[in-house]
Amino acid sequence: MSKLGKRLLVAAILLFVLAAILHLGGWLQCAIFTIGAIASVFEISNAFEKKEHRPFMAPAYLYAAGYFVLYRTFGGEAVFLLGIFVVMLALMERVLERTRTTEDAFYALIPLAYPLAFFTAVAMVAEYAGDYDKSRIALLSIFAMPLMGDTFAYTIGKLFGKRKLSPELSPNKTVAGGIGGVFGGAVGGALVYAFEGLYPAGVSLPLLLCLGLLCGVFGQFGDLFASAIKRWAGIKDYSRIFSEHGGMLDRLDSVLFCAPIVYAVFKIMGV
Repeated sequence: MSKLGKRLLVAAILLFVLAAILHLGGWLQCAIFTIGAIASVFEISNAFEKKEHRPFMAPAYLYAAGYFVLYRTFGGEAVFLLGIFVVMLALMERVLERTRTTEDAFYALIPLAYPLAFFTAVAMVAEYAGDYDKSRIALLSIFAMPLMGDTFAYTIGKLFGKRKLSPELSPNKTVAGGIGGVFGGAVGGALVYAFEGLYPAGVSLPLLLCLGLLCGVFGQFGDLFASAIKRWAGIKDYSRIFSEHGGMLDRLDSVLFCAPIVYAVFKIMGV
């Protein structure tokens, strides 16, 4: 199969998985996002190994395996306690394991901040307010807005891009593409509004357009930060889980940065 054929096949599978999450929700989305978090920890661990860092990763894997189940079953306090427990576990291991350095202990804490804190925000969005329709619109927002932003950034950048946006992190991104990405996020907001007929959450079009603009901005920060880690580690993709599409973090970098923004805006606006 050609590279283009592989990309289209993987894209179709990912769209099918997203549709299943949106339609079925519940424990299916819990399982899928848990797998995504575990895979992301694995990818971060591999990036560390490229720089010859081998921290104690068990705490991060433990959090990744349990955060969504605990949030869905017991709420945010249980997830907070899990976070405290795994941090303690990472620090105690430094004391008990004499071959481990203090630098290793610091590296063990990094995955708890990125990407796992952001996966926690995804769980908060997916279970938003215990309301099926609102949670579906919120969840669709964290995917549609940054992904439409990525699409517009790529297209506008190819057509009009000259000045580099952040050449030290991502040499192909341009200022024109960045501007296009912001407006692409708003287009994603309009797309989410079109799904109000299927999920009548009562979220207004102006709010979704403004939220799309925000996700168009923050999604690009997520993309660039993920690129910064790859540049640091000297890797092109985090993994080959999705073949030509790269790894889990390659697909979710902008989505993860939009999750806390969507949750915060919905909360502040009383959606």
